[in-house]
Amino acid sequence: MGRPFSNIAQISIGFEMYARGYRRASILKAFPDKSRPSVRTLGNWITKYREVPGDNLRLEQQFEWRDMDMFSISWEYADLIARLIPFEAYSPSVRRVRWWLRVKQMYPHYLDSVITMLSNKFVVNDHMDLLGIPGSDWSILSDASHSDGDTQLELLAGTFAACFFELDTNLPSWVQNGVFLSIVRTEHRILVVCSDEMIPETEKISRGWYCLKHEGEGISWNLVLSKTVPSDDIQIFSVLNTNYLLTKNLGMIKSLGINIIEPDGTNN
Repeated sequence: MGRPFSNIAQISIGFEMYARGYRRASILKAFPDKSRPSVRTLGNWITKYREVPGDNLRLEQQFEWRDMDMFSISWEYADLIARLIPFEAYSPSVRRVRWWLRVKQMYPHYLDSVITMLSNKFVVNDHMDLLGIPGSDWSILSDASHSDGDTQLELLAGTFAACFFELDTNLPSWVQNGVFLSIVRTEHRILVVCSDEMIPETEKISRGWYCLKHEGEGISWNLVLSKTVPSDDIQIFSVLNTNYLLTKNLGMIKSLGINIIEPDGTNN
């Protein structure tokens, strides 16, 4: 039997639904069959939910425009709220909207998608604290401040491909030296990252990766990236004091306030 308070994301969703008056059956149906909590587990959650004061439950209600004045939300953020609402799978709560504004105030250069991702993490933290569940992680508030304009990355020319080969494969001729070439051999397969310029279109590979280079002791923005960007979107290679970051989501990296030096030497 699993621990009743181990799936924090589900507990958070269930809490919002409970606060909005959903019955147990409806809360259970909100989760996929394979990961749906048991009736007993949900009962344990609801016992926790009932301990939360009513004033906090009000913040879980679906956000309505009339809430702007009721919760002292400045109308200057109306455009931001209207842009962020479509990012949510469900109608956002008042609590979630308030976190949108806080994150925007702290990091005005962040993309809308980053604002919603960070806010979702903070909402879950809020719920954990309200429900007395240990383990809320507020360190990202300080970690995010590391990604300031002092960090610079050099964007290497062109785009790159990630290619996998069986161990007994003779690497093709298009695996060649360039501004970046990585060949990693494990006990199961070979991974090659190289320029995708010379690779035939018929090859089944993952194309279109950007490569960003950073030189120096450590990379202060690494922790921020690991918490805000899905792991499939970034890969990091390190050689001594030089770090290479591969990403298909260059806009996301730029939104974190990191200066990117283009191949022609200009800053972006």
